[in-house]
Amino acid sequence: MGEFEVTLAIINYNTKEWLDDCLKSILKAPPLAAHEIYVVDNASTDGSVDFVAREYPEVHIIENAGNLGFSAAANQALRTSHATYVLVLNTDTMVDEEAIDILVEFADAHDDLAVAGPLLLNTDGTVQLSGRRFPSLIDAMMHAFLGIIWPSNPFSVRYRMLDWDRTSERTVDWVSGAAMFIRRDAVREINFFDERFFMYVEDMDLCYRLWLKGWKVYFCPDAKVVHHIAKSSEQSSAKMIIEFQRSLYRFFAKNYSHTWKIFLKPLVAVGLALRGGILIVRDWVTRQLAKREQGTDMNKGEKLEGDE
Repeated sequence: MGEFEVTLAIINYNTKEWLDDCLKSILKAPPLAAHEIYVVDNASTDGSVDFVAREYPEVHIIENAGNLGFSAAANQALRTSHATYVLVLNTDTMVDEEAIDILVEFADAHDDLAVAGPLLLNTDGTVQLSGRRFPSLIDAMMHAFLGIIWPSNPFSVRYRMLDWDRTSERTVDWVSGAAMFIRRDAVREINFFDERFFMYVEDMDLCYRLWLKGWKVYFCPDAKVVHHIAKSSEQSSAKMIIEFQRSLYRFFAKNYSHTWKIFLKPLVAVGLALRGGILIVRDWVTRQLAKREQGTDMNKGEKLEGDE
């Protein structure tokens, strides 16, 4: 075992305020396990690096000259660390004061564990659906389209494990990369994250390759992390929707097309492009309706002020 039991690695891109909250959540009650903290910054322009250097001198900073993406940034921390475990975090997370020690103890008790996912909570305290199955081809296709208009369809229920309340620990196929507790020796066997995944699906791909090597992925609900969701990408949602579809296609082409399924690659490509277009239109309509509602509320406020 190295000098540290766990390295905490926070991947940042232009989310200084959320990074501050994430670091505060860790440092207000530091874990008992010997630990170190890294911030891997992907060329932020919002002053994140200077802020961390000034306000958190105990935190190590890896400063990149460009935006390398999530996978490459996480790999920098994994390769730099000599700890037994690495907890990779998004900046839009806040870690419960006991979560890290719970994860260390949990992993120590499971020698076959490569990755553990904590219970992820939305800002309002509701449960996020981390911990899912690898989708079969039919489940993936049906979820991709039916899930847009009918979230509780049988295919989405199976893939997203909607029939499980996430209050019990268990093995799962994969967990969200927003908060991923990793045994470093295990991921070193598979050469860490695949850096061809710039953003999205890198977590599923990592877990898939670990399962192929005989490692297991666990869900540990006693460890809790609040995840505010997508704060580093919400300003360019159309671009992110496109990137997500690309990552899904990359995962399929990489892992599923070595058999007869290779003949389905054109169909998958067309389907994902169509799904991306539908999601972009839906997102645009939602934004326009929100702006219109906001404008209506402002007009009502002006009328009320005039009535006074």
